[in-house]
Amino acid sequence: MKYQEDYVGTKAELSEFIKKVIPELFAGKLSVEGQTVRIPADRELEYKIKYDSAGSLNIKMSWENEEEEE
Repeated sequence: MKYQEDYVGTKAELSEFIKKVIPELFAGKLSVEGQTVRIPADRELEYKIKYDSAGSLNIKMSWENEEEEE
């Protein structure tokens, strides 16, 4: 399932959001729509950053899901 939360704010608000979310993510405390985000430690992660000068920046992280492999 996909979970998503959307926000709108200023550059300063985004900065505060990132300062809060990244530590929560790596501490295993980040939740999205009530679902805790778990980054597996036992497999390779693929991550990329994408910038479009027309107005977007994306940071993406992905990994193989064991449930899908079985």
